[in-house]
Amino acid sequence: MSLLTALGSALQPQTRLPARRRVVARAVARVEVCTKKHCKKKGSLKLLRIFEALAPDDVEVLAADMSHTEHGCFDECTMGPNVRVDGAGPKADGGPIVNGVRGAAGAAEVLGVEVPDGFEVPPP
Repeated sequence: MSLLTALGSALQPQTRLPARRRVVARAVARVEVCTKKHCKKKGSLKLLRIFEALAPDDVEVLAADMSHTEHGCFDECTMGPNVRVDGAGPKADGGPIVNGVRGAAGAAEVLGVEVPDGFEVPPP
């Protein structure tokens, strides 16, 4: 291989795959949305309403109650809004936390459902 060929191939733009969010692949029984200060600033109250509207009847949707912890939340504030899936329940730890959940598409991805055509965010 000549030097020019090597330089030419090194200068070609590299294809990068987009980053993928961790997706919960199994059926979801409970979703807890952090509504504390940092997640609230990032839209978690609106996200909670979206989850309530999109969740099937057998899925429990709650505002996370982490008052039993020192920090009062999932302690992943910079990556919010944060959602815990299938945790042990209110005032308990455990369950995977999905960071940066945004809008109906993000909520639907976590729930494993489709966003209905014409879906609008419910008013507060």
